Amino acid sequence: MKWKNLKFSSRSNLSLLLWSVIALMIVLIPRILRNITPREEIKFTVTQEKQIESMVKHNVYHQKRRKKTYHRPPKKFNPNQYALSDWMYLGLSPKQAQVVLKFTRYPLRSNADLEKIFVIPKELFDIIKDSTYYEKPTNEFKFEPTTPKIVVEVEKIPLFEIDSSRLENIKGIGPFFAKMVMKYHLALGGIYKKEQLLEVYKMNEATYQILCERLDFSQTKVHKISINKATTEELNKHPYLNWAQSNSIVKMRKQIGGYHTLEEIKDSHLINEEDFEKLLPYLSL
Repeated sequence: MKWKNLKFSSRSNLSLLLWSVIALMIVLIPRILRNITPREEIKFTVTQEKQIESMVKHNVYHQKRRKKTYHRPPKKFNPNQYALSDWMYLGLSPKQAQVVLKFTRYPLRSNADLEKIFVIPKELFDIIKDSTYYEKPTNEFKFEPTTPKIVVEVEKIPLFEIDSSRLENIKGIGPFFAKMVMKYHLALGGIYKKEQLLEVYKMNEATYQILCERLDFSQTKVHKISINKATTEELNKHPYLNWAQSNSIVKMRKQIGGYHTLEEIKDSHLINEEDFEKLLPYLSL
């Protein structure tokens, strides 16, 4: 029998059409139902949201930390002549590089000056210290008249006595910087060294120089935070700590039954040596 000789009746054609419609409905109905059926909304408690946020910050922090590498300079260089892009090539962040540029304008005279710049990690300093050179100042003889100069000593304000009104009265320091300095001073629990002034919001070189000349950094007084008593929220208020680090300090304290030395917080993988050195003046047991 040849296929071309086969003939279907009208009844067979109707049955074939009916089965085709049924097969199509079997395929399409589940998809239609899945699209029109409302999905159950997933809700989280406040505690769960904080835990998720902490985990995300923790993962981002470690991804950044794993990617943090420092590069050796391609040739010997004068740090005073390096631009922002050059410092970033060595491994500094844009913010760290901007702070370094503020110091190099004075300029730097030796590696001892370079090492004092707090935003340069020791790891990077060890890589670049043998590749630096500095121009020696020219000592040309200049004739100066013998007229005696009158030196007026300006009274300096001790750091622990500063307030907005005293800062505002300093020539060159207006209400804005007086407010910003006091705001950061209180947030830290007290500024204890002049380099911290560079961390103040919108600080510029001219204002920084004026403050360095008018403030007395020889006597400082800072508010200390007890790492055996402070809550996560209290620790998180400090500008040098984020939520993940604060939470880590409190959790470790519960695990070991309290800290016996300040150095024990470095056992947290979220707190490196640089973080610890910045925090140390503000911590107590």
